Formats: sequence, C-alpha cells, structure tokens
Amino acid sequence: MIAALLLVIGLFAAQAGPTTTAPAPPNWEHWVSLPGVVDVVGPRPDGALVAAAAGKLFLVQPDGGKPAPFGNYSTDPGPESYIAMAPGLDVPGAGCRFDAGEVYALELGAGTPQGVVRVAVDGQATRFVNTPPVDLLTGIAFDGTGRFANQLLVAGRKGTKTAIFSIDCRGRLKTLTENAPLIEGGMEVAPQLFGEHGGDLIGVDENSGDVIFIRFDGTSGVLINPGLASGPDIGVESVGFTPPGFIGRGGTAYVADRRSPGSPTEGSDTIWRMPASSFSQVRIDENDLVVVSETGHSVVVRCRMTCRTFPFGDAPNAHIEGHVTVVLGPPPPPIPRAGTMGVVVLAVVTAVLIAGGFILFFVHNRRKVRIPEPDAG
Repeated sequence: MIAALLLVIGLFAAQAGPTTTAPAPPNWEHWVSLPGVVDVVGPRPDGALVAAAAGKLFLVQPDGGKPAPFGNYSTDPGPESYIAMAPGLDVPGAGCRFDAGEVYALELGAGTPQGVVRVAVDGQATRFVNTPPVDLLTGIAFDGTGRFANQLLVAGRKGTKTAIFSIDCRGRLKTLTENAPLIEGGMEVAPQLFGEHGGDLIGVDENSGDVIFIRFDGTSGVLINPGLASGPDIGVESVGFTPPGFIGRGGTAYVADRRSPGSPTEGSDTIWRMPASSFSQVRIDENDLVVVSETGHSVVVRCRMTCRTFPFGDAPNAHIEGHVTVVLGPPPPPIPRAGTMGVVVLAVVTAVLIAGGFILFFVHNRRKVRIPEPDAG
C-alpha cells in the first residue's frame, strides 16, 4: 500500500515538474561561394565534389578551397541543368558500365535537342543521348539498387505529368512512364532499407509540396507531404539519402544555393553544408531521406513500417537547387592487432587458466567428504 502511494506521488511530481523540449536542430552553414551554382554531386574516386555553375563544371575539394574549373563541358547558364555522378555500375546485359566519377548533365540549351551530356573523369564532354520530346527535362539520377537495372534515370515534364526515361551505358533509352506526377529538382533512388519504398525513384513537386515515389514498373504515388511550404520558388526542391555506414562514420551534407533575384528568397551563390559535428545533433539514421525546400527549410523523412518526419534545420534566405549530397566521413581506425609476442602471451595465459581450472576441480573432488552407505541389514 505504501509503495503504491509513493508511486502515485512520484507520477504527480513528474507531471508537475518543468517540461523540456528537444533542442532546435542546427542550421546549414555557408561553405563555398560559387556564382551561378545549381547542383553539387559526388564524391569522385579522388574525394572531390563536382558542382554545376553558370553553365560550367567545377571541382570542389573537401577542404573547402576555391572551386577549380573542370573539363570542357559548357551549356547555357540560364536553365537549371542538373547533374548526376555515376557511382560505378555494371549494367546487366549491356556489356558496359557507368564508370565511377563520370558526370551526366541535363542539356537544356536553346537551339539544341534536349538530352544528356556525358563528362568523363578526365573532363572530356560528349553528347550521350537525345531524349524524346518533352516540355523540359527536370531531373536526373542513377539507380544503384538494381531495381531499375543500374541505369541512368531522367525525368521530363509533359503537360501536367512527368515522363521517366531509363538509359543504359550504351545510350539505349526506354520510356518507363509518361504518367507520373510532376517532379522537378534533385531526385534519388531510395536505398533498399527505405521501408516498402526501397529501390523506388524519389522526387518532389514544389507546387503541391508532395514527395513522390515512382516504381520500376512506372507506377507512382505520394510518399508523404512533409509539411514544408508549397508553391513556385518556395516549395520542396532537393532530396538526398544518408548512405549505409553513416552511423559509424558520420558524414557531411551539401546542397546548392543559386542567387535568384526577384524570387521570394534571393539566395547567395553558395554551396551550403551540414557538417558531421552538426549531424550528431539531429535525429537521423542510415537510409533516411533529407528534403529541402527552395527557401532552405529542411526535414528528415524516415520510412520503415511507416513514414515519419523530423526537423533538420534551415539554410536562411537560400534559394536551393539540385540534389542533397551526403558524403561519408573517414572510416574509423582499425582495432589494433596483437603482435607475435602478444599472441604468445595470450596463449600462455589462457593455457594456465584452463590448467588451473582442471587442478582446482580435481582437488575439490578429492577433498569431498564421503558419507558411508548404510548397511543393508
């Protein structure tokens, strides 16, 4: 009775005590200035990021030094020519591969058919493929899960719908659907552990504020509405996933902010980042989706049995474009291995302990008091 009374008193005291709220997540931080930047992807095998800005490509080193012009790629600086980097993919049945570090860019320039430009690791740009006619190409991403056969995926707007094209490493194109919801901006294929939507193509629609999924068979729907602003130049724009190994190694997220005078937020021509030290303050896990609106507000979407959202911080007064790119931190140091002498010492100690155990067992049994059996008669 007394214990029950004390429990009730404790519960009342806990409810009456001061309540605490979770601390606000840290904001994104300005990292590297780059005029006209519309996208940032990577890393390459050498660790550098690649940014698309003002119709050119630039290498951006992890130490945040001044971006260096890269290759002979050139396009109209006006449109939002998003880019994607190949992670190194063999395409089943094609007899070729997308080499790690290659960059593929949407070609949206006036006076030329819309399509995709391939930029080799050494910077040489060549026309890769022309796409079927669409109003505008609006997204590009690689499938690294195999659900889309390790191909390059390109989105294009046709009226009020989106067409999705899959392209193999020989430039052979297939139309997967012409009936998906509108998407524009950064898009990514979800990792296999992203709930029931693992392996789906994930994109966003700034006008509705919806996050969209598109399956390999062309079917599609709304994954979630994360509650960010919606509408032209303010709605959801960029997505990216935290890769496997993120929990053990940490990582840094990057996103492009293009200066856009006359928009609700004008932007600053900057690559923003969320460093590993800030990531540790955010409720985030491997295989989570980071979603950022054009105005720089962001959330995390976690899909396991169901999909939930968590706050992720803001990039104040930004005008976000392109992908969210999450780069893993360095691997943890290896566990020191014992040298030859250490192995010998460990073996000797183990043998002594085992022998000692046997000796104690033998002595204990010899010293047991034996009670004589009673006479039968």
